[in-house]
Amino acid sequence: MPSPQHHSVIVIGAGPGGLGIGALLEGWRPHLMGEVPPRFAAYGVGKHLRDHGEELLTVDMEQMVGAGIKPFDLFRILHHPTNEYYGSGNAVLGFHKVDPIDWLMISDSLPGGLWNDVPRKQLTLSPGHWMELAPFRLDAFFKETGLDIDPNALIEKKHLVPYYHWFAEKAGLSPRGLFGYTVTRVGRSEAGGFSVSVSENPTENTLEYTSDFIVFGVGPRTHIRSLDVPGANLPYVSHHYDHWDDHPGDRVLIIGGGRSADWAATELYDAGRTVTYVMRGDEATHLRLIEDSQYLPYYQRIREIIESDTGRFVRHYGEQVAQFKDDQAIELGSGEIVDVDHAIVEIGGEPAYDLLSDLGPLTMVEGRDKYRLQLMQIVVNPATFESVDVPNLYPAGYLPEGMGISVLGMHGNVYPMAADILRKLGRL
Repeated sequence: MPSPQHHSVIVIGAGPGGLGIGALLEGWRPHLMGEVPPRFAAYGVGKHLRDHGEELLTVDMEQMVGAGIKPFDLFRILHHPTNEYYGSGNAVLGFHKVDPIDWLMISDSLPGGLWNDVPRKQLTLSPGHWMELAPFRLDAFFKETGLDIDPNALIEKKHLVPYYHWFAEKAGLSPRGLFGYTVTRVGRSEAGGFSVSVSENPTENTLEYTSDFIVFGVGPRTHIRSLDVPGANLPYVSHHYDHWDDHPGDRVLIIGGGRSADWAATELYDAGRTVTYVMRGDEATHLRLIEDSQYLPYYQRIREIIESDTGRFVRHYGEQVAQFKDDQAIELGSGEIVDVDHAIVEIGGEPAYDLLSDLGPLTMVEGRDKYRLQLMQIVVNPATFESVDVPNLYPAGYLPEGMGISVLGMHGNVYPMAADILRKLGRL
């Protein structure tokens, strides 16, 4: 049997977290281009940053933590010194190229991670430039591809996903990637590092790799939740929503309550469907989410629907499905029967933490925010974003402790983890 192929670093996942650290491992190094934002100068670290201005990954992250600054927040502010984007002339953070290290990216999706699978016309939750990765900015993508889009506006999936694909090409990540491959296990290698078992889709051929470091960025919906009720796999039940025209007929029942289900319910209603919306949560929580999200046009729309509907938008709170019947009748927990043409299950998912079970227990905390981010997150060293339990394991994206739902925040955590890896490899 051939020996496993070895790489210094294996990045699992090609979402914004994986792409962001991939660019740093590929040799794109951050440096200062403009003035240090006043927020950091006020902490007395402006001179420290300027002293490292040509190689910001050498900044003393422990010193930052000691000064009350979270390193991921430092790089977030350097990337986005203001909430609005005023053009490349106001950029503080630039990048230069050095030789890459030996690394490999493995992902069952194309670059962009879960954004490849969101509904066809899904809008971002935040301004487009908050979704970008610093080495190659969104406005440069718009300019190069001839798109007349304001980076400060919300943008659709059809423009965001091509940006992530473009980023992977521009940063030189694509040749490093095994896209369409599923990691089935992460364990310990005989040499003391990591072993990674990979299944090639759809052939299911098994490949083996080893590495000294793992960046684990599988995303928050690797394992889609399922309803454990009779009939959940009947043909009229869909477990993914893409577009209203996939669901002909008049009557659709949606099970969910988060943003994906809200998007589906709104779009289907506006396409003329009669929508029955079933949620386990209470009405007050759902209405609070709607009111807190009025900066988003589709939440303005769902409020209008609720306020003006005359019977085509039926909501059931504190309710769940008891069974899906063969005759396309759905029994709710209360005993009510709803006849449908289609049912859509949008109840979210969970990170594939089971892939790491052979590495021993991980200290976890519950991550939540008002926008319904709900997942367990891995406790990390705030100066390095290394797991406190497993040396040389670095959760990325939403998975480290304290990360919220926006790329605006989570992109910053790739800098301290890349700095720690590169320092251990003698490359800083």
